[in-house]
Amino acid sequence: MISRYNIGSKFAAALLGSLALVSPFCMTQAVAKDLVAFNGVTAQGGPTAQMFPIFMAQKMGFYAAEGLEVKLKYSKGSSDAARQLAAGKAEWGIFSSAATMQTVQRGSPLKAIMQVYYPDTFDIVVPTTSKVQTMADMKGLSIGVSDLAGGEVPMTMASIVATGLKVGSDVKLVVAGDADPLTVRALNEGRIQAYAGAKRDLLLLPAQGIPVRSITPKVITQFPGDALVVRLETYKAKPELLVKFVRATLKGREWGMANSDKAFDLLKTEYATSSLKNNPVAGEFWTLVKTYYTAPTEVSSHGTFLPQGWKTYMGYLQQGEGAQKVLPSPVDLETLLTNDIVLKAAAKQ
Repeated sequence: MISRYNIGSKFAAALLGSLALVSPFCMTQAVAKDLVAFNGVTAQGGPTAQMFPIFMAQKMGFYAAEGLEVKLKYSKGSSDAARQLAAGKAEWGIFSSAATMQTVQRGSPLKAIMQVYYPDTFDIVVPTTSKVQTMADMKGLSIGVSDLAGGEVPMTMASIVATGLKVGSDVKLVVAGDADPLTVRALNEGRIQAYAGAKRDLLLLPAQGIPVRSITPKVITQFPGDALVVRLETYKAKPELLVKFVRATLKGREWGMANSDKAFDLLKTEYATSSLKNNPVAGEFWTLVKTYYTAPTEVSSHGTFLPQGWKTYMGYLQQGEGAQKVLPSPVDLETLLTNDIVLKAAAKQ
């Protein structure tokens, strides 16, 4: 419950009483000018429900209460978002754990300061009528993906090698749309026998007449999802700012989870209208998103990492030969991952 946060008398009544959708902070232009800009990039290609903690923190004035003005820009996926952050085009980013490790391995010093999604947000599915029951049955067949540089590709390659198969010679990856009519046609015509993509996109396949089921190996489903990442220089130079940002973002997540219907209405009408307004599976998507933000029982402070999941994923990303290796060499997870920002943010509620 949001009441566990000591969020201050200025807006506690608004949150715990009427729960009004209007921000309790009526910032004057003079005060607004004093806010510190802290802008980031997400792997999402546009405004979606997956970024609801940020949107709710904006709406409810949580960032403003911390003296921050936060804006979000969108990328072409996790790899692109990681590149933008590493190049200094954003001060923070939210993207996949695989892209985080790849970017560090390539020489860009990053620091992951909060687990944003706990489960991985990708899946591999086949039509319910398919004879394929497990990934092992995919030998000699093809898996469709949105793009060969898409966020689902590292997970898909790990799934293939985890089954003892080889990418290319045993299982081919084929660009086959974004769970759209192109994907449906590729499945119906037998050009692909399975499809890998973001779980939110996979919801669209049944709506287009193709009920599906997952064949993702169980060990793969335990991989970590997207993290909040900053450059190492930012982590060292602006620790208090990061604590403020994380604290406000956690409050946005808490408010959205506690006020699900109101948050969903805000997303549909104000923050993610383009992706939700005419979406036939908008309700199912919102339900799915909330599972991303539900931590496992072993997590005592929301946003802290489960390093074992990262270690397991890193191990699978290094399997295979040549181009099959998503991660040519290991990264130092003890240096990459830190819980100190989240714990400081939680301690100062």
